[in-house]
Amino acid sequence: MTPSVSVVVVNHRSAPEAAACVASLRDAFAREGLAGEVVLVDCGSGPEETRTLAALAADAEVFLPDNRGYSGGANAGLAKARAARLVVSNADVVFLPGALSALLTALEAANVGAAAPLCLWDAGGRLRLPADSATGFFGELGVRHFAPFARETLRLWERGGAAHHLPGAVLAARRDVFDRVGCFDERFLFEYEETEWEDRVRGAGLGLRFEPRARVQHLFARSASRNPDTEARREVSRRLYRDRRWGRIGRLLLERAAARPRRAPAFRRVEEPAVAARRDAWIAVSTNPTLIPFAGAPLDADFRLPEDVLASIRPGPVYLRTFRASDGRPLDTCVWEKR
Repeated sequence: MTPSVSVVVVNHRSAPEAAACVASLRDAFAREGLAGEVVLVDCGSGPEETRTLAALAADAEVFLPDNRGYSGGANAGLAKARAARLVVSNADVVFLPGALSALLTALEAANVGAAAPLCLWDAGGRLRLPADSATGFFGELGVRHFAPFARETLRLWERGGAAHHLPGAVLAARRDVFDRVGCFDERFLFEYEETEWEDRVRGAGLGLRFEPRARVQHLFARSASRNPDTEARREVSRRLYRDRRWGRIGRLLLERAAARPRRAPAFRRVEEPAVAARRDAWIAVSTNPTLIPFAGAPLDADFRLPEDVLASIRPGPVYLRTFRASDGRPLDTCVWEKR
């Protein structure tokens, strides 16, 4: 029987997380009455890891001998998938109840080319990961204004709808969309592959939908830290995307701007990554002093960075900004140093 949805799970050195992801998908298929299949892809993690993954008994397995990156792993899995509705997922994702059904419902609109869920960073489900990126030219240049970006972020988190770009941890699309715009470009070795693909989706006249009723936990930044080639791969992808989107001159301008010494903002320093509750306000959290993009949570109660999130953040400054929910206006910004 042809499945109603195929979920491609792409793994690299993340077997424990992949096991949790596959288990959450099995639960989702049963709970939501979906005839789904799991296509499990490994990108050159080695024989010990593939033995662990084989024990998960996915519906289909693609164990690649080398690391073709997320784009190459996703494409290999899509080639094995049988359904007309497709979901591509990082291995470090846990699907929460109702997430798959909500994503598939979003795809029913003919003008929607792809949909993505709301990603929660912590196990408690309070801290939300960015709903959109800063991949526009001025966003990459670091000159986007915080307040309008914050307003748009809250709109997506709370109501969903059309987005300029979608986070790539989980992407859902119909097979006819991939047939129309093609698969992921495997020259993008780490990151930007979903951004470039989404550019093609939008160029084909289709929309990108952020669906907050679909919720997943994304163990952000944990698996990437296990790959020593992560930063080099990210740099290759960044240069390629900038060349393609902005041209060589645009790329050089962005690179020169990034290399230019900048004075660190004189934000108030704090001893703990914590902020008191504040009515009608949110907290933005980022390792970028512009705080674009940011993870965030409502300040309906006192906030402290959860321990599971702290474990995934590299040493260095972490910026905490409170802002008004009504207009995104910053109220206070402080910085905490992780050592």
